[in-house]
Amino acid sequence: MKNEVNPIIWLEYAESDLALAKTGKTSKKIKYSTLCFHSQQAVEKAVKAVLVFYRIDFPKTHHIDFLFKLLKQENFNVPEIIFETKYLSKFSVGSRYPGEELEIERKEYLETIKSATVVLKWAKAIINKSNKLF
Repeated sequence: MKNEVNPIIWLEYAESDLALAKTGKTSKKIKYSTLCFHSQQAVEKAVKAVLVFYRIDFPKTHHIDFLFKLLKQENFNVPEIIFETKYLSKFSVGSRYPGEELEIERKEYLETIKSATVVLKWAKAIINKSNKLF
């Protein structure tokens, strides 16, 4: 997979996913699992933005923990609160298909929004301090 080389674009996609996740259950047809998927995607893309910023190659993957390990291999210090969001990987696939869907309550959904918001803020802080490069 050829990775997009501009971390700002990765952040824009992460923001888009978070905005979708925050829309909430506006109808009975919307599943919490779908909203949690978008929280997971926001975190995944925000972490990938940081990887791109530091020019760390990554394969096509939805496993957030794997992406954090790539940062750690480069001796990048990931704050514990950020690292704790790796649990969101479970929403990347298992929450999206019949028979594999996770039972998710509103409280858990809201927690995914908080997690994604924290990671996106962290990624933006890293990338925006050197925004002049792009």
